[in-house]
Parts: sequence; structure tokens; C-alpha cells
Amino acid sequence: MCAARSSRLPTSPSHGTAAQRRLGWKSFRSSSALSLELTMRRSASVLVLAAVAAGLLVACSGKHGYDFPPPPSTSPDESTTVPDFSSVQLARISGRTTTTIDNSPGQAHISGFVVSPQGAVPGATVHVERLVDDGVVALDVATNPDGSFHVDNIKGGRYRLRAWRTPDLALTTPVIFFLNGNENKTGVNLQVAQYTGTNVTPAIAPSPPIVGNPANLAVQVTTVVVDPTGIVRATPMAGVQVDLLGSGSWQLQSPASEFTDATGTAIWRLTCTSVGNQPLSATVNATGYPLNLPPCQETAQTSPPSPSTTSFFRNTTTTRF
Repeated sequence: MCAARSSRLPTSPSHGTAAQRRLGWKSFRSSSALSLELTMRRSASVLVLAAVAAGLLVACSGKHGYDFPPPPSTSPDESTTVPDFSSVQLARISGRTTTTIDNSPGQAHISGFVVSPQGAVPGATVHVERLVDDGVVALDVATNPDGSFHVDNIKGGRYRLRAWRTPDLALTTPVIFFLNGNENKTGVNLQVAQYTGTNVTPAIAPSPPIVGNPANLAVQVTTVVVDPTGIVRATPMAGVQVDLLGSGSWQLQSPASEFTDATGTAIWRLTCTSVGNQPLSATVNATGYPLNLPPCQETAQTSPPSPSTTSFFRNTTTTRF
């Protein structure tokens, strides 16, 4: 029988004789090279199969190349357009914008008189304003014993003048004119009116009053003074007795005498009985004041409204003038 062949692999080159070791190294290198070659062939086969599969996938999908998802759609957070803030309303702040106005001496002059219905007014105040855009340069001068005033060495421009004398005289509508740079303007007369004592102001509703229909008459009593700045002020006179008198065709549904309330107002309920002007007056502190009401008019309405519809109606007695 043939001797049994050894199935052992070549031993390590570090064992056996030198010849055996050389033979073992050769066998070891041959087997290692063979194993490396087989491994490379397997890897190449795998790569070829992968390439073939990829080609088939592209051919079946009808697309070329890789199918990456589209980039996300985004809107830019910033704009390169310059913002328009012209319509933005800015908050107001306290204070006042001032402009420096040249108030140095000039070559123009203004002169005139302050007069009242009784004649020249000495000791009155003349308020002179030079208007420059939105700015004002002002000064006050006093009238002489003959009522005259003079404003010298001023600049030209637009001027506004008013006059008053505390506590009874005032010019409520100012005089406005343009002054040339070297003009000598004379004859500027400022006419003041009297604002003092007691003032009686009537109001009637309906206006004009309707014949046969009740009407409400309110009379306000105030005391009028001119303050130190030339402003006419009216102060209500409360608790004052007001007597209603008349020679016309009026019928009262309340007493002829009433007292003013905190606003200086006294109220009556009355009816006009004839068409046209029907004189009526109010007496305060023994002084009579004509009320000058509008003329009474006719209407188709004859039934008066219920007294309960008027909050200040006071039905006491009936008096005929």
C-alpha cells in the first residue's frame, strides 16, 4: 500500500532543517499570494455586480444620474429694499419749538390813538406784535393822557395790534397790517368797547317761538371784566333775582320772578299768543335789559307738548302781561 500522505500544512519556517525552512517559506508565500488573489477577485466581482445593479436601477427609472431631493423652499428673512417710514406717526413730546427772531432796532415807526365811544382813552395798553412765520416778537406801550401812542425804531414786517384798559375797555378784534422797513405809519386808531358790569343773555327754544305752543326761556346773568392781559371774561352771577317784564302777548306758566342757579341762569316756561315781535325784558338789580327775542310765528300744530317732556318745567301760576 502506498504510504499515507500527510495532510498537514507546511510548518512554520522556524522549525526543521534549513532546506525544510526554505521550502516552507516558499509554500507559505505561495498560499498567501493565492489567498490574496482570491480575495481581490471576489471584491472585483462584488463591485461589478453593484455597478450592474445601479445601471439597471437608472435604466428602469428613466432618469440619469443620482436622484437627489430638491432643496427646501425658503423665503429670505431680510430685504435689501430701503424701508419707507414716511407714514409712521411719531409720538408728540412736551415742549415748544422756538425760533430766534431778529429784534434789533429798525427804521420804521407806528403811531395812533386809542379811542372809546366816550372819547380818547388815556392809560390804555397797546399790545404790538411783529409776526415772523410762526414766531412773534411783542411789546406793550401805554397811551398818553391824550390817548396817543408811539412805537419807534422797529423793523418792517407784518404787525398785529390790540388795546385794552382794565377792567372795562377792550379791543377784541386786532388790527393787522404790513409795515415797510422804513415806513412811518400814522393814524392807527384802535377803537375799544366797554365790557363791564352786568351782562344779560337770553335764549329761547324753539326759536323762533310758535304761537300757542309753550317755549322755554333761559336768561343768563354774568358780570363782565377785562383782565390784565386784555381778555374779556364773564363770571356767572348765582342767586340773583331776575324779574321778567313785557308789553307783548306772552303767557307765563311759571312765576315772573326767578333766581339764577350756579351757572347764572334763570328759566321760565311761557307761550306766545300773537304773531310778530313781542317785547320782553329782564330786570336785574333794578336795571332793565331788553331780551330781543325773535318774532313769534304761526304753525299748524296747536296742541302743546306734555309738560313732563321738559326737565326744567315748573308749573306754578299763570300770569298775563
